Amino acid sequence: MTRAFLVLFSVLFSLTISAQPKHQFTFSKDEFLLDGKPFQIIGGELHPSRIPQQYWKHRIQMAKAMGCNTISMYVFWNYHETGEGVFDFKTGNRDIAAFIRLCQQEKMWVLFRPGPYVCGEWDFGGLPPYLLKYPDIKIRCMDKRYMEAVARYVKNISLEIAPLQCTNGGPVLMLQLENEYGSYGNDKEYLYELKKLWQDNAINIPFYTADGPAAHHLEAGTLEGCAIGLDPGANDANFEAAQKHNPNVPSFCSELYPGWLTHWGEKWQKPDTTNLLKDVRYLLEHKKSFSFYVLHGGTNFGFTAGANAFSPTQYQPDVTSYDYNAPIDEQGNPTYKYHALRKLIARYVNYKLPDVPAPIPAIEINPFKLLPYTSLWDNLPEPINTVQPRPMENFGQNSGCILYRTKLFGPKSGTLTITEPRDYALIFFKWCIC
Repeated sequence: MTRAFLVLFSVLFSLTISAQPKHQFTFSKDEFLLDGKPFQIIGGELHPSRIPQQYWKHRIQMAKAMGCNTISMYVFWNYHETGEGVFDFKTGNRDIAAFIRLCQQEKMWVLFRPGPYVCGEWDFGGLPPYLLKYPDIKIRCMDKRYMEAVARYVKNISLEIAPLQCTNGGPVLMLQLENEYGSYGNDKEYLYELKKLWQDNAINIPFYTADGPAAHHLEAGTLEGCAIGLDPGANDANFEAAQKHNPNVPSFCSELYPGWLTHWGEKWQKPDTTNLLKDVRYLLEHKKSFSFYVLHGGTNFGFTAGANAFSPTQYQPDVTSYDYNAPIDEQGNPTYKYHALRKLIARYVNYKLPDVPAPIPAIEINPFKLLPYTSLWDNLPEPINTVQPRPMENFGQNSGCILYRTKLFGPKSGTLTITEPRDYALIFFKWCIC
C-alpha cells in the first residue's frame, strides 16, 4: 500500500466523518437526551484489545442482535503506550479508532472508558509499568510524575477519538473519568484535573463517573456535572442513593454483571441467570440506561491478565480466558443467556432486532506430539549484575518473566522467605559439591 494511497484514504475518511450528521448528547436531571429527545442506553461492553481485529465486526453485530444500541469499551493505557512516550494506536487490535468506526457503521453508539486506571482484570489496571521505576511514586493522584505521564496519554489518545465524538459526527456519546475511584481514593483535585485535561484536548462531550452504589463510594468518586454510573445499579435503593448524592444529574447502571471473572484454581464462575433477567427487567421497565459488563469478554492474550490481591497472603491471578460466563462466549457464540436476554429486550424496545449473525467457523487441529527443542538455561541473555534484586521495570521490561540468580558460598541453612511477591515465582536450587 503506497503512502499516496494512505494519504488519500485518510482524506476520504475525514470527509466521510465530516459528512455524518452531528449530534448533541446532554442530560436533564433524570435522563439522557440525544438531540433533545430521551435516550435509553442499552449497552454491551467489548474490549478491542481482547478480541482479534478480524472478529470486531462480528462481535459488534452480535451485540446489536441481542438488542444493544451502544458499545461500552475500556481502553488499556499500557496496551497502547508500548514504551515510555511511544504510542501505538494503529497496528492490529490497537486501532481503537477503527473499532469505533465499525461501531458507527453498524449504527451503534459508544461509551468511551479510557481510564487512566481501568481495573478490568488487566495487568496493573491499564497503567504503564514504567511508572514503577520510581519506588516512591503515588498513582491515581496529583503526583507530578504520574500526572505528566497521564497528560501525555490523554494528549495522544485524544487525537484518535476527538474526531469521533458525536459532536463531530462520530458515535462517541460520553467519556468516563477514572474508574471506581471511590473504592480507592478521594482526591477531587485529581478528578477535576483529569476532566480539564480531556477538555483541553478537544473532548467536548459529557463525562460520567462509575462507582459502587454505597454512599461512601459515591461521595469519593463522583464529580459535579458528571453523570453517575453505578456498578451495579439494579433496584430502587441504588438509584435513590445516586439521586440523594446529586439530584441534578442522571444516574445509570454503568456495569451490570451477566457473568463474573475466574481466578486460577477456582471453579468456573456461573452466576444465576434468573437474577440477571430480574435486574434487566427492572431497568427496562423503569427506562433506566444500563450496560452489560461484559457482553463478550474475549481473551487475555500474552501476559495481559491481571490479578487481585486483597491482602499480603491472598494473591488471586486471573485466568487467561476472559470468557466471563458472558452472554457471548469466548469463541463468539451466543449462549442460553444471550437468547434469554435477546427475547426479554425485544419486548421493551421500539426497534426490530436484526437476526443473530452466523458463527465464525472454527478450525480443527489434529493431535500432534510436543517434543523438546532446547533448554531455557542454554538460551539466557547476558546477565545484569546488581547488589540487590530490582524490579523488572528498572531494566525496561514491562511484562513476561525475569530470572534472579545468585551463588551462596559456604555452609548455608535456613528458610527462604519471599514477602508479597504479587506474582508467580518458581524457585530453583542447584547444588554444587566442591
